[in-house]
Formats: sequence, C-alpha cells, structure tokens
Amino acid sequence: MSKNQISVEIPQDIVTQISTKFQEIKDLLTPYMGVMTVDERKSLPKMSDKSVAFVNKVIEYTFANPKFIPSMMDAEECKKDYTANQTLLPLHAVSQQIGEMMKDTIMLTGHEAYVQALYYYGSVKLAAKAGDAEAKTIVEDLSKRFPNSRNSSQNKPDKE
Repeated sequence: MSKNQISVEIPQDIVTQISTKFQEIKDLLTPYMGVMTVDERKSLPKMSDKSVAFVNKVIEYTFANPKFIPSMMDAEECKKDYTANQTLLPLHAVSQQIGEMMKDTIMLTGHEAYVQALYYYGSVKLAAKAGDAEAKTIVEDLSKRFPNSRNSSQNKPDKE
C-alpha cells in the first residue's frame, strides 16, 4: 500500500472565496500589466538582481546631475518603471509561493488518486481473469486508458 502523503477536502465555499479573490486581484492588476509574446520576452535585456543597484544609482544620478541625461532617455519614465518593478517584485514572490504550493498539492493529490485507481484496476483485472463478467466489462472500459497494453489491443479490430 502506498504512503498517504496528503488528505484534504477543500470546502466549496473556500474554493469560491479563493476564485473570487483571484479574480479581484486580476481585475485590480490588469490596468497596470503589460503583455508580451514569448519572442518579445526572449529579446529584451532583463534587469537581474545585480542590475537593481545599478538602475537605482542611475536614477539618483539623473536627478542629481540632469545635464548628463541623453536625449533618448526619459528620466521620469525610467524612475516610474523602476518603482513599478520594485513594487511588483514582492507581490510576484508571494504569488509564486502560492503557485508552487498549489503545484505540489495538485501533484500529490493527483499521484495518490492515480495510484489508488491503479490498485482498483489491478483488482478488477484479476477478477476478470477469474471469469467475473461484470469485471470484464469494467476492464474493457478502463483499459481504454492504456491503448498500447495487451488487453486493449486484443479488443481492437484488425486493420486490413
């Protein structure tokens, strides 16, 4: 028997509350969010942890020494973008933590449900081999999940 690592039942009212709150968050953020294609994401230079201090110092210098601001630079827009970036980072970190917890829980619950289903399938296959007609019907239905297995290939018509 497999080890049960998780046993949860999430009440529907909690699921509804969470869905509502996620939608509220999405609605609140959408006016401030940008959308890019995969190619656009790949093509852009990115600000990493090492670049944060550099960008912050540049912003400070642009206000202390504006005579060096090049004509193609918009110092106000640079500061605005940097502030938005720094504001969103902690929110993104929390959302990633929630996402990882959800991914782990989805993986664990899916794993455990699938293993239990395989136990049942094995039991029904044994009963079918022993001649139980009801079990044979169940095996025929469940074996569709495993199209390359011996049992399901025996049920397929021959191609000519």
